[in-house]
Order: sequence, then structure tokens, then C-alpha cells
Amino acid sequence: MATNDLSDVTGFVLREFPYKETSKILEVFSKDFGRVSIIAKGTMNKKSKTLGVTQRFVKASYNLYKSGKEFYGIKEASLIKSYSKSNKNFDVILYKSAICDLLLRTYDQIQIDIVYKLIENTFEAFENAESNQINIFLAFLLKYISFSGFKPNLSTCGVCGKKVISSEVFFSESQSSLVCEDDKYIIRGKIFLDKEEFAYLKGLLYTKSEDLEKLNPPENHNKIIRLIINYTLDKLEISKFSSIDWVLKNANERN
Repeated sequence: MATNDLSDVTGFVLREFPYKETSKILEVFSKDFGRVSIIAKGTMNKKSKTLGVTQRFVKASYNLYKSGKEFYGIKEASLIKSYSKSNKNFDVILYKSAICDLLLRTYDQIQIDIVYKLIENTFEAFENAESNQINIFLAFLLKYISFSGFKPNLSTCGVCGKKVISSEVFFSESQSSLVCEDDKYIIRGKIFLDKEEFAYLKGLLYTKSEDLEKLNPPENHNKIIRLIINYTLDKLEISKFSSIDWVLKNANERN
């Protein structure tokens, strides 16, 4: 975390919560400094000019001053993008909440630029999508876990290294990889993926954010949702949290 006053801090509000009667504490993921903790004093006053830049999920620019050991205060700020369309969509609110909560639990300061760009692309994709927003959420998880060093191997067997050419495959979370026919009895807990499910999984991993809406989820897409969420939590060594549980519950109710 940076230690001096900061200017032109551009970032996304990952979390906001009340502080005292009229203030908020923000957790912002910034382009140049990673995670920055901000006290927005008086922002909930009726005449406050900073309320819009303290809402969760917005993108804003801040000029900050050091306020205590761990926090910054706001000198001035401007809203860059509110994402007003997607922030009215119940499903997208769930997905963004889960993304932000995941970042707050796992973010590594080393990859600021990569993670920032991933958030930006993801939020833009949510704003522009008319359907299949679940694709954008799942792709975020796969790409985030890949940047964290756990990119799933969807081309070769994790046991013998042989190229898997079948369109129906087994995936092993423990191996982070496909498992070929010859080795499928060696690995426990593997998950069978039919042709449609495997194509969808590969599409989520390799499709650009702006094109994810075009992917058609398979009939049993809850299976892929559970696989990706469980794989992400397992590799990052964290337990389920409430917003992830809500995503799973919402998916089950829709299916």
C-alpha cells in the first residue's frame, strides 16, 4: 500500500460501508496502487458532492491525503463511470458482489495491472451484455485463477502428458487438468464433461470479454458453475462466502 498523499487515483469501489453517522469507509482497487482504503468523511450528508464516487462498483478518480496509518481521505473526486445499467440488474449485482468479495480476500499486490484490466474488461462486458451475464462472471473466475498461477490445462492429460483429442473428457480439479482415457481410473474425484460442456468451458477461458455474451451455456450449465467456483476456491485456499453462496443459490433456482 502506498504511504504518501496520492493524486489521480483511478479505481473501482470494491466495498463501501458506513462509518460513524455521515461517513463511509471504501476499499478501492486502483490502477497504479492496487488496494487503497479510503475514509469518505461526510459523504452521506445531503449536500455532499462525493456520494456518487463512493457507491460500490463505480469507477472514479480520487485525489487523496493520508489520514492515519491505514487510510486516505478525499481531497476531491470525480465519477468516471457509474455502470448504471448493469448495476440495476439483480444477477449482475450478485456476480459483481462475488467478484469484489473474492478480490478482497485474495488479491496479491504483485499483479496490479493485470487484475485492474480484468476488472475493467469484466465491468464493461456486464454493462454491454443483454443476456448470458453468467458467462462473464465465470470467465472472470477462470482468468483470475489463471493469473494466480492455476490456469486449468484443457489440452493434455495431467497424469501422462498425452494430448487429449476426444471431445468428451474428464477434468480433475486436483490435477488442474484433463485426464485421458488411459489414466481416468488413477484419479479420484474427476468430473466428466460432454462435448457441449467441454466446449463451453474452453470458450469461457479463451473468449474475449466483449464476446462472452455470444457463448451459449450448455443445458446443465449449473455443473460448470459449480466446477469453476469450487476449483477457484480450492486453488485459492478459501472457504465459500455469502455472495458466492447467493450466486449458487440463484443458479439452482433458475435451472
